[in-house]
Amino acid sequence: MSDLSKLREQIDQDLVKALVKRYDLVMEVGRVKREKGQAVFDPKREERVLDKVTNLAQRPEEDF
Repeated sequence: MSDLSKLREQIDQDLVKALVKRYDLVMEVGRVKREKGQAVFDPKREERVLDKVTNLAQRPEEDF
């Protein structure tokens, strides 16, 4: 595995770890959605989140 691949793998792992740390919050969102009869998975929401993350990632570091 190249150095770049190793770095990217670490970023991916860190992102998953961050989500796991908030597992309780993710589960609560799912519970609320089920109570309201909404689909737990919302492809349009996922697309908006990915767009937002992409835009944030393109900002200079000092903007964070």
